[in-house]
Amino acid sequence: MKRPLGSWPLLSGPNKNGSRHIGIRVLPDAARQLEERGYIVANKMYERSVDRNAISNVRIGDVFDVRFDGDKGWWAWQDDVRLGCLTWSLSSFEAREWREAMPRIDEGTLQVIRLVLDATGIVVNAGGIVRPLGDPIPPVKKAVPDAQEYVPTLRAAVGVDGDVRVAKENVGGAPRVGQSPAPLPRSRKSIWERLTRH
Repeated sequence: MKRPLGSWPLLSGPNKNGSRHIGIRVLPDAARQLEERGYIVANKMYERSVDRNAISNVRIGDVFDVRFDGDKGWWAWQDDVRLGCLTWSLSSFEAREWREAMPRIDEGTLQVIRLVLDATGIVVNAGGIVRPLGDPIPPVKKAVPDAQEYVPTLRAAVGVDGDVRVAKENVGGAPRVGQSPAPLPRSRKSIWERLTRH
C-alpha cells in the first residue's frame, strides 16, 4: 500500500506531460548556505536510471544512502535497492571560471525534500539534500536554512555636472523559506521622471 504524499507546495508544473514537482523550495541563498556546510542539493535522478517500482513509494523526509560507484555515478540506495543515479558528473567537482566546485561526497545520505509526480500523481523521481555520512540529519521541515530573497533593481547616481550613472544591484527582500515574494508593482513613470523628481 502506498503512503500518502502529504500536503507540500507545488514547485513547478503541471508540465506538458502532466508531471509536477512538489516539496520544499531551495532559494539560491539557502543553497549557498548548504554548500558552505559541505552539503549538496540534488534536484533529481537521471530518469532512465530510476527504479520506478521502488521510487513510487518514496516520500518527502525519507533518508537514503548515497554512494559513488567508483566510476562515474553517485547512486541513492534504499537498503540493497538502487533507487537511481544522481544528476552529477565528475566535472561538477571541478572549479570553472563561472562557478566554484561542488563539495564532493562519495559516501553520504540523501534527505528527500522534493518529488516529481507523473500526470496520475505517482512519484517517478526525487531529489534532496546530500550530506556526508555521519553528519546529523535534521527534521525535514528544518532541513533548508532560512534564506534571503534578493530583488534585482537599478540604482542611479546623478553627478553635479548632470551625468547619470546607473548600476545594477540586489536589494534584500523579506526573509522567507520556500516561496518568492509577490512581484513589485510597476511604476508608470519613466526612469528619467523618477530621477529628476524633487
